[in-house]
Amino acid sequence: MAREPEKKEPITESEAPVVTASTAKSGRMLTFGIFGGLMILEGVGIFLCMKFLGSDPDPTVGMDQGLTPTTRPWEESQEISVAKVRVPNTSGSRTMLYNVRVAVRVHFNNVERVQKFFERRASTVEDTISRVIRSADERHLNEPGMESLKRQIRYELSSLLGDDTLIEQVLIPACMPMPTGY
Repeated sequence: MAREPEKKEPITESEAPVVTASTAKSGRMLTFGIFGGLMILEGVGIFLCMKFLGSDPDPTVGMDQGLTPTTRPWEESQEISVAKVRVPNTSGSRTMLYNVRVAVRVHFNNVERVQKFFERRASTVEDTISRVIRSADERHLNEPGMESLKRQIRYELSSLLGDDTLIEQVLIPACMPMPTGY
């Protein structure tokens, strides 16, 4: 016949295993110690694998972009003041008068060439910059860095010079909008 399951009597307090705060604390410390040790071993293992199996960075990666190492990059180019114009712009809700000063950054080998061109054709350059600002959208004039306006001015000045590589960067150190028609 079938066996009858044995009936267990409830455990009394005197027979229960005693768990104190110190044994619980030492158990947690042991767990943290094991996990911490494994993490340190894993980190050392990854470091050693990357040290022996990895490679050094390629020193010629930046050279394909025409970059040359220099110890003083501020001496490689020079800033030339191009024009200072006051131009109205009616593209927004109100007519605004913009007082703008434009400068360009040019490589030191081309400074004389570009400066002579800007001196000989000063009115043409001012007219070109004025046309760009007059036709500029209001949001381009309100950009924090004026990237769109700088890009448009650089394109126009480069087309006047006949060479896209002469102007490294267009700088707009002053752009003061003044409302008109109160």
